[in-house]
Amino acid sequence: MKKLGTVLIMLCFLAMLPLQGLGASAAAPKISVKTYKTEQIQYAVIHGDKYKAVNAKMKKEAEEAYATQKKLDKQMKKDKEAGVVLQGTDYVIGLTPVIKYKTSTNISILTQTYIYDGGAHGNSYYESYNVYKGKLISLKKAFKSDSAYVNGKKYAKQKMLHNPASYPFADNKSTIAGHAFYFTSTGGIKVVFDPYEVAPYVDGMKTVLIPKKYIK
Repeated sequence: MKKLGTVLIMLCFLAMLPLQGLGASAAAPKISVKTYKTEQIQYAVIHGDKYKAVNAKMKKEAEEAYATQKKLDKQMKKDKEAGVVLQGTDYVIGLTPVIKYKTSTNISILTQTYIYDGGAHGNSYYESYNVYKGKLISLKKAFKSDSAYVNGKKYAKQKMLHNPASYPFADNKSTIAGHAFYFTSTGGIKVVFDPYEVAPYVDGMKTVLIPKKYIK
């Protein structure tokens, strides 16, 4: 039963991820999900030699998560001895990959890292691994051009600022730059914001859609 309560919280938070049908293609590669030393740390593997680089990065994220868990275990022991840990809780990190999109040319895998190290609730953050024609690409490289990237950033900011009900924390400093993202079946991308960035924690992960006209 160790870590069960916290892991259940992590799974409930993961359920808040917006669901999306995967893009389908007969030539799309197979993607497997593996565990790394503990069941709550998982990583994806894209089958095929040309995906070695992205697979190495995804496994490295799992290795780093496991190293963090070992540190959390040590901190947990100290805090228990100090009597500052609530009964029935444990410090834990969970890493979960979600295959958001998959075709012969475009692949998007979004990972959620959930950490609980005390307090009222844990925290989550997201990374993405996006492949275009066999190569791992950044957010900027998903756009048609540098000017399309600039215009896409402006579009996203205005969309958030003009929708305060959905993005109550957005302001003039809000930007998609440096964020995780994933391809969509519409030909656009969704850029991911962690909890607290543009909305309260209870809203979970927030996304903003960038239309196809800006994207490769």
